[in-house]
Amino acid sequence: MKKFRFALQPVLEQRERAENDLKAALAARQRDLDAAQAELDGFNARFRTHSELLRGEHRTLTAEDLRLQYAHVAFLDRAIDAQLGVVAARRSEVERARAAVLEASKERKAVEKLKERRRDAHAEEERRVEQNDLDDANARRHSLTERTTP
Repeated sequence: MKKFRFALQPVLEQRERAENDLKAALAARQRDLDAAQAELDGFNARFRTHSELLRGEHRTLTAEDLRLQYAHVAFLDRAIDAQLGVVAARRSEVERARAAVLEASKERKAVEKLKERRRDAHAEEERRVEQNDLDDANARRHSLTERTTP
């Protein structure tokens, strides 16, 4: 019997490529999110450092130094607010990319399941044909032995 050939193999391969492309895009979005989160963490650390400096050394700083420190803390506060928006946007991009990968995975798995069912049907057909061939051979042998037996 013929070797199994899946007619939709090109479709399966295209879906695998599409899924891999989406996985790569998800990885890029995740790296962007990680970078934005690291930047936010840096802003938070600097904010804490400068806030502690202001609290601890408030009395020893000159008026100009106080003004500069307060201005820098206010800048860091605005930067943190802006970076929170960036992180939220990147997080939603990651979620959209993850949903796209999940959908592509479902589509690929549907074709893989079809391939598996068709492979099983092909194997069953091969077993059926082989069994019929064996039955025919046994029937011929039986018929020959009955003719030669007196």
